[in-house]
Formats: sequence, structure tokens, C-alpha cells
Amino acid sequence: MNGHLVRHWSEVIAEEIINQKCEPLVVASGITTSGPTHMGTACEFLFPSAIVKYLKGKGHTVEFIFIGDLMDALDSIPKPLERFTSLKSQLGKPLCNVPDPFECCESYGNHFLNETIGLMKDLEISAKIIKSNELVEAGQYDHYATLFFREKQKIREIALKTATSSDTADLPEWIDVVMPICENCNKIATTRVTDFDGYHITYVCDKDVKYVHGCGYRGEMHIADHQYKLFWRLDWPARQDFLNVSAELAGIDHHTLGGSWDTTVAIHREVFHKAPPIGHRFGFVLLHGKKYSKSEGIGLGVQELLAFVPPPLIKYKLFKADLGENKEFDPSGNALIRLYEQYGRTADLFEEGMNLHRADRKMILAYTLSTDKRRWKVDFADLITYYQIYGDWEKVADRLEDREGIAYLKGYVENWIKEGYLPEEYVFKFQPTRVSDSSGELRAFAESLNSAMNGIDVHNLVYSIAQKFQLNTSDLFKKLYCSLISKDHGPRFGKLVVALGIDLVKETLLNLCC
Repeated sequence: MNGHLVRHWSEVIAEEIINQKCEPLVVASGITTSGPTHMGTACEFLFPSAIVKYLKGKGHTVEFIFIGDLMDALDSIPKPLERFTSLKSQLGKPLCNVPDPFECCESYGNHFLNETIGLMKDLEISAKIIKSNELVEAGQYDHYATLFFREKQKIREIALKTATSSDTADLPEWIDVVMPICENCNKIATTRVTDFDGYHITYVCDKDVKYVHGCGYRGEMHIADHQYKLFWRLDWPARQDFLNVSAELAGIDHHTLGGSWDTTVAIHREVFHKAPPIGHRFGFVLLHGKKYSKSEGIGLGVQELLAFVPPPLIKYKLFKADLGENKEFDPSGNALIRLYEQYGRTADLFEEGMNLHRADRKMILAYTLSTDKRRWKVDFADLITYYQIYGDWEKVADRLEDREGIAYLKGYVENWIKEGYLPEEYVFKFQPTRVSDSSGELRAFAESLNSAMNGIDVHNLVYSIAQKFQLNTSDLFKKLYCSLISKDHGPRFGKLVVALGIDLVKETLLNLCC
């Protein structure tokens, strides 16, 4: 690399924060809790958590806050919830006011916020959780509602300048900087402000809106009643201001040309007369080019994925790519086994103290951000292979000599087997079968085995015997697999032989050749 420092996105952003912001630092993120958690939900807290961890590791005082936007309206019913027909009557209401269809939480919005909090715990992420409805109730937005009304002409100019033409068609006339909750039907998506002086609001609940009907009620309220929210392009900069946010990451959709981030930055500069928080975008998580979506059935849900891989692997997979690029995450068995292997190799590099000017420096940093300590050293594919052979964790532990790591991973292996997630080549039993050895190649292979060999030695021996007998190497592999496990393919052959025991394999093959 000629001394060139290959930098990870977390340290680039952290350095930007350190250089531009004063401590204590605040890194923020948030979601609208409108449905079940998915990979995109996890990204909302995983990426900022990496920056927070990096900053803390460098000795900086930093807090991670995560906001649940419970004041947003329920604007659609996710496919997994369509069985709850009662939700149709709740469309247009703030998420914090929609009853929980599962009847276990305070509201629909709280239900899915709690689901997200649980996922954060599963992924070993801690943050201060803030609910937007509680911010409204505490009067945090009141000053900003009045300020934005007073600056409504400038606000509109900013919006027209920073929003796309399609967005500006739907922009309010800026007496509409607030979105009141109808006191008659409790909907927020249907109300339209008819008069606002910065303190008192009059409104009508329109009967015809894009996806839901209002009740036609005409009402009035005072800002101090705290039954409103700010229009989103104003809500975001307002809360960043009163929460003293230093930096906030968001998805590509917010950072596209004309997205809400451009409006947010302009409001900080031109209305608050302050430097905006540092903002960066992160890419989508894809499966075969399509966004992960639990509701659309694309990709495994994060909770489902956590049954097959531990939290550090998910974080490592997401952290090692550049932040702004879309990330392919193949959850198939073979792809996850390769992920285990890559993670293990990176952990080895870290423990060897590899030169961090190397090209693999970014992967090493992704590893250190994914975990506080290495929890296993055993190769996951080896672990599967040995458990298929012995079916007893004590015997497996005796042979692989990583009791702590095996104890940590054995539940994942059992889940792979229980859920039928093993790649086909790892579904096998030691089941010797007599096959033709007309040329004596199996006997020659068996006689050449010795107990000092490792997996690579055994693998190379197959090539050597194939060359000696002028055989196609793949045909010899198939014959050897069939003789040992009654299948023409299986785990890596050299490792399979070592796992079975070289002496046992030698004896077995010689007996089959008799």
C-alpha cells in the first residue's frame, strides 16, 4: 500500500465529529415504529453504534440516543398484520394512540419500539431510548412551532429550494407547520390547519385524504395542549437542536437530492443560525439486488438470522463494507459458513497484530467494532462436521479443544440442524460402503495415510493418487466420499478424514478393499 492509510468509515466520521463538535458528544438515530423490525431497522442503530464505540474507544465522552417516532401516523398495515382487521379503523392516527393489536403493550407504536429495543439488546447495543410523543408532551417542540410560524416565509423558501418538485407540490402553506390531532376522531394525517398565529391553532379534519378519511370536524387548540406534531422536515432539525445532536446517520432516501436532510441542514444554518449536525447516509441491505423486507418476505428477519449466527457476525458483515454502499447479505447456509470463516480469519489477523496500514485494516476495524472479545476460535464448518459424526458435545469438545467457544456456538449448530438449514454437503453420517476399486486407487490412498497428516495433507494426497493412477481427481473424490459416507460429496474431504480419525479411515478403506 506504499504507506497509504486505508481508513474505515467509522474513524473518518468520528474524526469529523471530534474536529467540528464540542463534548459531550451526542450521536442520534431513530425510526418510525410502524411495523415489525427488519434488517433496515437494525441498520438504523447498528451503524451509529459503531461510531459511538469508536469515539468511546478513543476516550471521548459520547452518548447514543435512539428516538422512536411514535407521533407519526399509521399510514398502512404491514402484510404480517393484515389479519388484525381492527387496524383499518386506526389508519391516520398517531402510532402512540393506536391500540396494540397484540394486547401486550401500551400502544401499537410502543409494541414495535419495544420489539426494536429487544433487538438492540440481542445485538448487544445500548442507547438512551427517547419517545417522540413524550417530547411533545414535555413541550420540547413548543418554541420551535412558534419560531417556524414566525419564520414561515423563510421556511417555505428553504423547502422550495431543497425539496424536489414532486415534494413541493405537497408542501403546506406554512400556517401548516404544525399537524394537530383531531380531538374528535384522534387522527393526525387528516387535519389541515386553517389558522395559526404561533400559539393558537384552528383546523379542519378533511374527509378526503390519500389513504384515509377524516371526520369533517372543525376544532381549535393551543400549542400548550401538546396535541400536535411538527411537519417532518421541521420536526427533524427541531429535535436535533434541543437534543444537542452532534451527528446523525440516515438512510439513502433522506440523503437523496431534495431529501429531508437538505432541508434540515438549511434550517439549522438559516433559521437557527447554527452549524448543523454532521450527517452521513448509509446504504440498503440487499438480497439478490432487492431490499430486505420482512413484510414482503425478502431475506430473513433479524431475529430469524440470530438463530443461525451470533450478533458479532451480523455487525461484522455490515461494518466491513463502506457505509454508503448497498450491502448484499446472503443468508443461505453456504454464505453464512463463509462469513464465519472470514470472521475467524479477521480475528486471527487482529490477534497477530497485523500492520494496520494494510488493505485488510478496514476488516480488522470492523471486527473490533463488532465485539469486545473473541468468543470462539473453532472453525464453524469443523464444528458442524464433528457434531454430525459424534453427536455428543463432550466428544466434540475433547477433539476440537475450544470448550468455551463450542459452548457459545453449539446452540447455533443445533438450530441449523433443527431448522434444516445445513447445506446439503453437511448432512451426512459415517456410513462405510463398498465401492469398486478395480485399479487399486482406494487401497493406495489408504496405505499412504498416516496419523501425522493434517487436512491439507490428506487433500493433496487425493490429487497425488489421482495423478499416479491417471484418474480424474473429482471422480476419485466422489469414490472416497461414497466409501465413507455413502454420498458422492460432503464436507471438505481432508477435514472430514481428520474429523473421523485418520487411523479409522485407513482401517475402514482397507477393509472395504478386501
